[in-house]
Amino acid sequence: MRRFPQRPTLLPTVSNPLLRRIARVLQLSQAVALVLVIGAAGVLVDSARRYGDANDLVAHTHEVLDQLNQLRAGLLRGGVALRNFVLVPQSEALQRLRGAAVDARQTADKLEMLVRDNPTQVGVATEVRSETLEITGWYLASAVIGERDGVESLRNGLDARITSDSSKRLRQLLDTMEGAERSLLAARQAGQERGLESVKRSALVLAALFIAFTLGTFVYAGRLVRASDRDMMHLATTADTDQLTGLANRRSLERRARELAGQPISVLVFDLDDFKPVNDRHGHAAGDAVLRAVGQRLRAQCRDGDVAARVGGDEFVLLLAGAPDEFRLAQIRQRLLHALIEPIAIEGGTVSVGASIGYAVGDGGTRYERLLEAADDMSYEEKKRRKLRAPMRA
Repeated sequence: MRRFPQRPTLLPTVSNPLLRRIARVLQLSQAVALVLVIGAAGVLVDSARRYGDANDLVAHTHEVLDQLNQLRAGLLRGGVALRNFVLVPQSEALQRLRGAAVDARQTADKLEMLVRDNPTQVGVATEVRSETLEITGWYLASAVIGERDGVESLRNGLDARITSDSSKRLRQLLDTMEGAERSLLAARQAGQERGLESVKRSALVLAALFIAFTLGTFVYAGRLVRASDRDMMHLATTADTDQLTGLANRRSLERRARELAGQPISVLVFDLDDFKPVNDRHGHAAGDAVLRAVGQRLRAQCRDGDVAARVGGDEFVLLLAGAPDEFRLAQIRQRLLHALIEPIAIEGGTVSVGASIGYAVGDGGTRYERLLEAADDMSYEEKKRRKLRAPMRA
């Protein structure tokens, strides 16, 4: 007895090129984003480093200028203390004189150290230190003379120093250094501003690149996703449909049977009579035309909720929602048979085929597989009776 072969109902694994493209886009976007982040970090770190270096240079120049001012102030305090001692001889004035001399020497030493990386200022700073040592040495000597010999002895030497203007050379040197440092400060402040602008520009350019890349990735990925959705819908339709006839395939039929489990259903099963001679005489193109015509006629006999399926070469199943009585189902079978035996146009003429239709009715308690088997058995018996009647008619 003929039986419908049990075929797997799971959809085979589908290799979707669009999904692979989406995955590649995601991988590429992650890699490019990582490169952008690393590159942005490198550029920003470099810009920040150069900006920090410019800040350090500006701060260094300010420190040199501060030392120049401190040296001037220290020498001035020493001169004032010496003058005050001459006017009003008091030991406190000599203490301030000694303190000013020591401070001036320390400032000159620090000034020379600060400009040692600037070749144009090193020689001037060395001369400043030498002049400072000479003037502060005179301050210290004056303090000793004042304490030991009195104000009159000190006044004679002081008049000579004032007349010769012994600090003139030091003042010139300090003015020269200050002018050079202020020019350098202006240049370094300009570099500092350029560094800050560079950081801002780098940040803006990198942010713009990252935003543009992200938006481009989103747009392209969105297109791929929409295309993939269409592709998946097509795959889903293809997976549920017999491509030749447009009817449901076995997978779709069995899924509908599971949905109707526990409900009354009816099943009609048939394969075509005289189909093989059509293929043999007229070719497979004619056979395909016959199958397509059968599919159209089956769809015309279906109600909403019914399923017409092609489950084999010329094997068809009609699944009806509901369970009409035997008389009504026999009428449906006869109407379907009349539709199927109508002549079918093929290239070069027409052909006719018949069908041995079996059916079974379930009240909801019978499994679909049992109904299918019963309808198949009936179809098989009907085909045998038709073959037995054929010689008698001949």
